[in-house]
Amino acid sequence: MKVVNKHPEKIRFPLMEEPIVGFLLALIAGLLNAWTFTNAQTFATVQSGNVVSSGFFLVQGDWPKFTFAFVSVLVFGLGSAACGVLMTRFLRKGKTFSGPVLIIQAAILAVLVVLAVTTVLEPHHIAWAVSFVAGAQGNAFHKNHGMLYGTVAVTLVVQTAFNFLAQALFSKVGINDEENLTWAGIFFLALLGFAGGGALGFGADLVFNGASIAAAALVTLALGVAAFTNRSRTDPTAGSAFA
Repeated sequence: MKVVNKHPEKIRFPLMEEPIVGFLLALIAGLLNAWTFTNAQTFATVQSGNVVSSGFFLVQGDWPKFTFAFVSVLVFGLGSAACGVLMTRFLRKGKTFSGPVLIIQAAILAVLVVLAVTTVLEPHHIAWAVSFVAGAQGNAFHKNHGMLYGTVAVTLVVQTAFNFLAQALFSKVGINDEENLTWAGIFFLALLGFAGGGALGFGADLVFNGASIAAAALVTLALGVAAFTNRSRTDPTAGSAFA
C-alpha cells in the first residue's frame, strides 16, 4: 500500500536522519568490523552470528568459543542499555542526546586505538568493547530519512533497499510522495557505507594495526561536532527507541 503525504514540503528530517549521516554511521560500522574480523575473527557490530554461535558452541562443549560469542552478545546489549539510560536522562530534560552519545563513542574508540596499538589487551577483549560501542550506536541512531534501518547491521538495510527497488517496478512514487528509486538509493547508499568502511578499514590497518578504529573514531567525532553545532536540526526524540 502506498503511503502518500499531501504536504511533503513540511517534512524536515533531523540531522541524524539524513542519508549522508546514515552512510557515515554505516561506514563507522564497516571500519570497526574490518579490525575485529582481521584480529578476532568476528564481525563485532553484528550479533546474529554470535547468537547462533553461542548455541552451536554450547552443544559442542567448546567453552572458550562459547564464552567469546556469548559475551559479545551480552556487551552489545549492555551498550544499548547504557545508551538507553543516557538518552532517557537527556530526553527528560528536554535536551538532545545525539552530540553527547557520539562524543562519548568517539572517546571510547580513541582509547581502543591505543589498546590495539600497544597490544595491552587481547583482540577479543577489544572486540567486546567494539560490540559495546555498536550496541550504543545502534540504539541511538536507527532512522534514515524517517525510516527504520540498521546502522550497525546490514540485514534490514539489504531488505529495504531491494524492496524499494522492486516497488519502483510497479509505482514511481512511494512513501511521502518520494520516488521509490530515491528510497532505494538511500538504503543502497548505506550498504555502500558498510562495504566501503570494510574496504577502507582493511587498507588502513596495513599502515598500522588499529588505523581502522582510529578512522572510525575521527568520523564519529566529526558527526558529534556536527550534532552539537546543528542543534536546531536535532529533534530530541530523533532516532531514539521512544520516537
